[in-house]
Amino acid sequence: MTAVSFILLPTVGFTSDHISAWRLGARIVAVGLPGVAGVREVGRFHNGGPIPGNPEFLLTTREGRVLDPLRVLVAVGSNFGAPPSDLVFQPGAILSIDPRGDKSGTILVPQDLTDQDLADYGGASPVQLYTAQSEPFLNRRYNGQARTARLAAASGPRYISINNAFGRPWIANAPNGLAGGRSTDREQAQIAQPTGWLASGWLANGWLAKRLNYRASGQLTPGGLQTGALGTAFLGPSPDGSGFAVFGAVTADGSVVQIHVQDGVDGLAGPGTVSMGRNSGDDPGVIGIAFKWNPDRVLYIADPGRDRLVLLKLQDDRRHFTVAGAGMVSLPEFDRPVDIAAAVPEIANPHFSSHTTLAGGSDLFVANRGDGSLLRISQDGRLLARATIDIPGLGPLGGDRLRAIAMSADAQRIWITIGGELPGFPGRDGALLEVPAFDEHGVSATAQQTQNAAANPDLAARGRELFHTDFTPRTGLGPLFNATSCLSCHPGPGGASADENRFARRIAHMDPGSGRTVPIDHPNSPVARRYMLRDGAGIAAEPAALPQQANVISLRMPPSLYGVAGIDDIPDSVIEAQAVSKGDGIKGRPHYVLDANGATRVGRYGWKADIAVLEEMVADAFTRELGITSVVSGHSGTDTQPVEQGSGEIEAVAAYLRTLTPAEEARR
Repeated sequence: MTAVSFILLPTVGFTSDHISAWRLGARIVAVGLPGVAGVREVGRFHNGGPIPGNPEFLLTTREGRVLDPLRVLVAVGSNFGAPPSDLVFQPGAILSIDPRGDKSGTILVPQDLTDQDLADYGGASPVQLYTAQSEPFLNRRYNGQARTARLAAASGPRYISINNAFGRPWIANAPNGLAGGRSTDREQAQIAQPTGWLASGWLANGWLAKRLNYRASGQLTPGGLQTGALGTAFLGPSPDGSGFAVFGAVTADGSVVQIHVQDGVDGLAGPGTVSMGRNSGDDPGVIGIAFKWNPDRVLYIADPGRDRLVLLKLQDDRRHFTVAGAGMVSLPEFDRPVDIAAAVPEIANPHFSSHTTLAGGSDLFVANRGDGSLLRISQDGRLLARATIDIPGLGPLGGDRLRAIAMSADAQRIWITIGGELPGFPGRDGALLEVPAFDEHGVSATAQQTQNAAANPDLAARGRELFHTDFTPRTGLGPLFNATSCLSCHPGPGGASADENRFARRIAHMDPGSGRTVPIDHPNSPVARRYMLRDGAGIAAEPAALPQQANVISLRMPPSLYGVAGIDDIPDSVIEAQAVSKGDGIKGRPHYVLDANGATRVGRYGWKADIAVLEEMVADAFTRELGITSVVSGHSGTDTQPVEQGSGEIEAVAAYLRTLTPAEEARR
């Protein structure tokens, strides 16, 4: 194999004189990650794969567990106390980190995770060992006949690509560094595509049919894992119709290969397709790779030695993938680009879902190791925006520290790994950071608000104080209200209340003839508050009368608030993807609403999913339950009530709710 020829796809790269430039404030999520490399948010696994299909595996995706969808997997060059299974190979581990942190803010990663006491976290430690180069994680424990039986899933790990469609996490390893690797060439190939009744009958999917349809085979295209793998991306189902996944990988000799998870490795593009660095022996750490699947198939690969991205246009011959053409993106702003991430990862399609896959029309983020900057570019190579990173206590991130990047499933935040120590954390090499996503128009406000709340413990403390406060008419209570404090209906604080006197009452009028339910035009509707201030003011309170037209009363128990903030983090696309029939004749539909900023979003909160974000839910509760109106709420209970609660107080209570996790509820 030789390096691909760049002739069939255009050489692109367009720079404007008016490129948006941003400074991103970073949140330090975790420190103490020696030899840190690739990073990837876990995400949600679709039905049809081994994770949802196995009850034991499925349990690992619950909140606080190692494959919690909101946790982040990080490749690290340490075993964290686990004895290596083979001293010939490099150590390494994949850690599962909860970016929501713990009560102290930044996570200090223990250097020995083998005896970690999880009791303090209710079984949901912010740092968990997913796999390591150690005996308990050897492949032979699961598949004694595999050619890789004596190897661990992580050995010198560099990169992570997760098949959320119908698979699991896959790790690119360099067990011998850049100098050498291991070959796992293709062992078998499909004889023919099933046709006729075989293609649709039970036999087509049976294990016997698949076994009979394969024969021993050499490689279909030369190329193998002869050197360490520095990057990998999910390519989707195999073109041979077998239903097995195929991954692309970049190796330390600059070649690109394809890995059929059952049959082994074939080539795509030969050595020298990408360059590791400007000098011989340079180690870029990772080589980022991302896959575009729609409407055509293109692999985007970082080329740090030549300051460009390589593009491989893929086709297939119904057996495996082949390269139809190649091109490049070259920009003056590239400075040792080592990693790539989809600005909008594919999370909905059950055949291609992965954070290394671009959603339709998605831009790309590029990480420059040379100067520590991030670039946002379009698929055709236009530079849209550039950002630098400010780190607390350090200032701008300098050169040669950035290691890898990944995108969150909601496309609002970017996870970054960096090498070296940070001020205030001596002796803790390597860190995981969070920065907001950005485009040519600005920085993600959602991520920034969440960041600020998480980074400011004083705000959450102020929110806790407000949650416990008994409001009075002088501080805004009433004139209609259900309780004088949040704590009254959510004891614990933050739990559910079984006291019927704390239940909310939703009322309406039903026509006895037609059965049609209509709202009641009354100040104490559609939520009928239990109390009112005498004469609409003063201090004394008395029971509030129900509107006389009410003949339908629905009691609603105040819900537990533990974990309620996590609903805000579910991407619209995930909710939309579930609005399909599950085969039982039942399906739902998203309720699209406008948030306080006028943006359309799937509703998440309220009795009719009519509230878009957490802050608006808090403001709505202040209005309906306490009678305190807010500049944030679009659900004011009266047209005459003045605004008494500013956005600062609402944000404080929302920040406090973000600290209430199900694990904390279990400890009470």
